[in-house]
Amino acid sequence: MRSIGVVISIVVLSAFAGAVPALAAIKTVTQRPTTQSLPAGHAVLFNDGQCPSGQIAKFMHKEKSGELKKSCVHMN
Repeated sequence: MRSIGVVISIVVLSAFAGAVPALAAIKTVTQRPTTQSLPAGHAVLFNDGQCPSGQIAKFMHKEKSGELKKSCVHMN
Protein backbone atom coordinates (compact mmCIF):
# COMPACT_ATOMS: atom_id res chain seq x y z
CA MET A 1 0.00 0.00 0.00
CA ARG A 2 2.79 2.41 0.80
CA SER A 3 4.42 1.89 -2.61
CA ILE A 4 1.12 2.70 -4.35
CA GLY A 5 0.94 5.97 -2.43
CA VAL A 6 4.51 6.83 -3.41
CA VAL A 7 3.81 6.07 -7.09
CA ILE A 8 0.64 8.18 -7.05
CA SER A 9 2.53 11.06 -5.39
CA ILE A 10 5.25 10.91 -8.05
CA VAL A 11 2.69 10.93 -10.86
CA VAL A 12 0.82 13.90 -9.38
CA LEU A 13 4.02 15.89 -8.77
CA SER A 14 5.38 15.20 -12.26
CA ALA A 15 2.08 16.29 -13.83
CA PHE A 16 2.16 19.53 -11.82
CA ALA A 17 5.81 20.15 -12.71
CA GLY A 18 4.92 19.87 -16.39
CA ALA A 19 2.20 22.50 -16.00
CA VAL A 20 4.37 25.07 -14.18
CA PRO A 21 6.21 26.42 -17.28
CA ALA A 22 2.90 26.94 -19.07
CA LEU A 23 1.57 28.91 -16.09
CA ALA A 24 4.71 31.01 -15.92
CA ALA A 25 4.68 32.01 -19.60
CA ILE A 26 4.94 35.73 -20.27
CA LYS A 27 2.55 37.16 -22.84
CA THR A 28 3.85 39.02 -25.89
CA VAL A 29 1.87 42.17 -26.68
CA THR A 30 1.62 44.33 -29.81
CA GLN A 31 1.19 47.71 -28.10
CA ARG A 32 3.71 49.34 -25.78
CA PRO A 33 2.64 48.62 -22.18
CA THR A 34 1.81 51.39 -19.72
CA THR A 35 1.32 51.37 -15.98
CA GLN A 36 -2.43 51.55 -16.63
CA SER A 37 -2.49 48.62 -19.09
CA LEU A 38 -0.25 46.29 -17.06
CA PRO A 39 -1.34 45.09 -13.61
CA ALA A 40 1.18 45.51 -10.78
CA GLY A 41 3.53 42.54 -10.45
CA HIS A 42 2.97 41.34 -14.03
CA ALA A 43 5.34 41.31 -17.01
CA VAL A 44 4.92 41.30 -20.78
CA LEU A 45 7.20 41.14 -23.81
CA PHE A 46 7.13 43.91 -26.42
CA ASN A 47 9.44 44.42 -29.40
CA ASP A 48 10.30 48.12 -29.11
CA GLY A 49 13.24 47.82 -31.51
CA GLN A 50 15.78 49.02 -28.92
CA CYS A 51 17.16 45.67 -27.77
CA PRO A 52 20.12 43.88 -29.39
CA SER A 53 19.50 41.31 -32.12
CA GLY A 54 17.93 38.11 -30.76
CA GLN A 55 16.49 39.87 -27.72
CA ILE A 56 13.13 41.41 -26.89
CA ALA A 57 12.09 43.99 -24.30
CA LYS A 58 10.48 42.69 -21.12
CA PHE A 59 8.37 45.25 -19.29
CA MET A 60 7.42 44.64 -15.65
CA HIS A 61 5.09 46.78 -13.55
CA LYS A 62 6.84 47.12 -10.19
CA GLU A 63 4.35 46.69 -7.36
CA LYS A 64 5.66 49.15 -4.80
CA SER A 65 6.92 52.00 -6.98
CA GLY A 66 4.21 51.96 -9.63
CA GLU A 67 6.82 52.23 -12.40
CA LEU A 68 7.58 50.12 -15.45
CA LYS A 69 10.93 48.37 -15.48
CA LYS A 70 12.41 47.45 -18.87
CA SER A 71 15.04 44.82 -19.53
CA CYS A 72 16.19 43.01 -22.67
CA VAL A 73 15.84 39.23 -22.58
CA HIS A 74 16.72 36.48 -25.04
CA MET A 75 13.87 35.24 -27.21
CA ASN A 76 13.15 31.52 -26.94
